[in-house]
Amino acid sequence: MDWIASPLEPVTPEPPWDPHGTPALPQTSMKTLFPKFDRKGGFSLLEIIIAIAIIAILVGVVGYRSGSAIQRGQASRIMQLVKTCEKAAATHYADTGAYPREYEVTQNATNRQMSSTQTSTGWQGPYIERPFANQDTNPFGTCRVYNNLQAGNWIPGFDTDGDGTADLTGNGCMLYLTGLPQEVVQAIDTSLDGGVPGDWFTTGRVVWQQGSNRTLIYIFK
Repeated sequence: MDWIASPLEPVTPEPPWDPHGTPALPQTSMKTLFPKFDRKGGFSLLEIIIAIAIIAILVGVVGYRSGSAIQRGQASRIMQLVKTCEKAAATHYADTGAYPREYEVTQNATNRQMSSTQTSTGWQGPYIERPFANQDTNPFGTCRVYNNLQAGNWIPGFDTDGDGTADLTGNGCMLYLTGLPQEVVQAIDTSLDGGVPGDWFTTGRVVWQQGSNRTLIYIFK
């Protein structure tokens, strides 16, 4: 006689039979095995905050390095201008016995003594490849070479040894620049005045006047 289950007893179905003789495991899903695996609800607020923080840090690092590289490039460009003017002023002085001045190209020839033909005795220029052009020679503003270290009465001279007293005054050549960012001026100062005592912006060959956004660099005497 066949066994008949009592209506009060629950009947447990037998699992599917494996042809090799081993009962097959019931089918399950990743959601069943790992309840937290389900991502239908999206990321948690904490995960989003952490991701944003990591991205912000990476962007900051890249931005800082990019900004530093740009500033180094700008400072290098000004340093090259300083070297060019040093050589030009020294050669002009050797040829003529006078300190030259060089203003932007819009000025008349008498104020462009390193780039424009002069009638002064011994002049054998031009001493620079091309005249100064604002926003070109100096990407930040005006660029001039004055033939007096106290031109404009901006400074009493240059305190190159940092003892508090100007030791280079009177006739001589200085580079006048406007608009340079502080970071660029500091990079130039580090290159030219590293180790000079005193405030970096008042001593040595580089003087930076923040209020007027003016940078003065000693060139030749």
